[in-house]
Amino acid sequence: MKFLERTFQLIKGVGPWRERDLWARGLFTWADFEQAAARSVVMSERLDAELLAAIAQARAALDDNHLTALSKLVPAKEHWRLYGHFVEHAAFFDIEADGDDQPTVVGVMDHEGIATFRRGHSLQQLPARLAKSPLWVSFNGSVYDEPALRKAFDDFPRPIVHIDLRFLIRHAKLRGGLKGVEDAIGLGRPPHLRGVKGLDAIRLWREFNFNGDLNALRLLTEYNLYDAINLRSVLEWTLWRTAELHAWPVTKEPIWERGNVLYDVSRLVLAL
Repeated sequence: MKFLERTFQLIKGVGPWRERDLWARGLFTWADFEQAAARSVVMSERLDAELLAAIAQARAALDDNHLTALSKLVPAKEHWRLYGHFVEHAAFFDIEADGDDQPTVVGVMDHEGIATFRRGHSLQQLPARLAKSPLWVSFNGSVYDEPALRKAFDDFPRPIVHIDLRFLIRHAKLRGGLKGVEDAIGLGRPPHLRGVKGLDAIRLWREFNFNGDLNALRLLTEYNLYDAINLRSVLEWTLWRTAELHAWPVTKEPIWERGNVLYDVSRLVLAL
């Protein structure tokens, strides 16, 4: 799933169209391009020289695990290619909010495991938790979740890279919201969570907040945690599907299985 070395969009003059042309000519990786450029001119002498220099710079940054440098070399819309190289630095997160767009419950999965943060209880700990991860993954989070959190906190951290699946799934010819995408790729939810949607999250929060309904809080928290943990499976499925659509000569690996953390979800929910 390490697809960074399959992009040539590292310099001005090489965009998606020219990149696809290089792939069509059998140049799939940086090494392929370097070998071809050593034999003859591939694009033009100027572009070849600039791209070779950019590849060397990117390879050095990759060897040093320098995510900041790579994020500046690679166009923002192509940041998804960085994921496989920095998966251990990723935080998958999702927020629920009241009708006033104020966060109520936030679910996070990162290298430390899964966690839930709740308004009036532990939400103030969220910025410190997300600050530990330089790469964030969300669904519509760049449009809604992250801006909502910035309004809720005076000094909210910023990731180096934010992969928003709402836009990335288009690479895999998918459309719709997270729940629809999950169904499309066979990533179902338990029966008691199927059909729970955003408006239900508002209702469940109010039932807990005003009536002290613990069952409502537990259902809301579990729903939110599934939103967060499913992001990883959806992201990895999308990346492999994108590789297939591009006809890259790669060996597909299994995507991450959420079964590894479902026990922790149940434990967190029952502990509320």
